[in-house]
Amino acid sequence: MTKMKIGLLGNFEQMDTNDVFIGTKRAYVNQDYVDSISLAGGIPIILPVISDLDDVSDMVSGLDGVIVTGGADMDPLIYGEQVLPSCGMCDTGTDRFFLAVIHACDVLSIPVFGICKGLQAINVAYGGTLYQDIPSQYPHAIQHDQKRPREQATHAISIQQDSFLAGVLGKEAMVNSWHHQSVKDIADGFHVTAKAPDGIVEGMEKDDGTFMCGVQFHPEMMTACGNKQMLSLFKAFLHVCEEAHHD
Repeated sequence: MTKMKIGLLGNFEQMDTNDVFIGTKRAYVNQDYVDSISLAGGIPIILPVISDLDDVSDMVSGLDGVIVTGGADMDPLIYGEQVLPSCGMCDTGTDRFFLAVIHACDVLSIPVFGICKGLQAINVAYGGTLYQDIPSQYPHAIQHDQKRPREQATHAISIQQDSFLAGVLGKEAMVNSWHHQSVKDIADGFHVTAKAPDGIVEGMEKDDGTFMCGVQFHPEMMTACGNKQMLSLFKAFLHVCEEAHHD
């Protein structure tokens, strides 16, 4: 069986150590994403942020699927809002690269799975908006930036019947939580498929056309630490990619 080649959207960090590399930008993806795809039976391929967005289509062409990874806050200016004091660090170039990849995958019918910021990027790519900061904008929210190890679940999510997520995780699942932004107005052409107990969106899926699903939690962290239920989520995504590959 041919293994699915899955692109992992990269981020960059600027080196701040006091040595010859200070100020150097480094492209990276957290190893948990790489391990999760490998454990699920796919081949992970890191896609670094590039500035020439005209090359994005060629970059993703030939891939069987793409995972839009987590990262810094989305730039509110992209979805038409002024930046609030509680919004964190943003990098507009990275955000525009993420959006360009999402649209290129849609045109090429390449399945997309968004994680944390990846879910938010999918929503923004199609006209949705975000809460820039849950604690200051969403009264009575539960804790969404957990203070326990990354692989440990911290709250439940309820999942919509007949969704991709329900087919893998059932009608309820325990998940981890590492975010302070989330979906506010959902984009046209998408529907919410999972919520936290306080109503925060934890999953969304595209109504039709190219497969796109996003989750607000971090299944890659749980998978890399041995969680079999979350591993099944990556296996299910690879199955979607395989079916799309043969269409």
